[in-house]
Amino acid sequence: MFNTEIESIFAGFTVGGVEIPVAFRFYDGAEDTYIVYLQETKDNSFSAEDKVQGWVEYYDFDIYSKSNYLAIVEAVRDLLEANGWTYQPSRDSADMYERDTKYYHKVLSFAKEREVI
Repeated sequence: MFNTEIESIFAGFTVGGVEIPVAFRFYDGAEDTYIVYLQETKDNSFSAEDKVQGWVEYYDFDIYSKSNYLAIVEAVRDLLEANGWTYQPSRDSADMYERDTKYYHKVLSFAKEREVI
């Protein structure tokens, strides 16, 4: 899993001068804007000599905000792409609004190849 890499990439992540917390699976803090990430799936394995040599891991990044989140979407995409991740727009969610929590919610999907060494 790429959790350590993701945590490093998003350490001190800010958009518009505001630090945005990024957490694995769940966020328990008090901020109105935050991101949670998780591994969505693995596929497209590469094999040689009857052994798996590599595969692609897909991660979802869920952006939650009570205000406009479009700049956050751009910043997440730019940051991950700059760090070797491949944006997967066909796996993104639609723009969502959750009436019960009053959060805007957008899921972005990215992929990264993992090689067995």
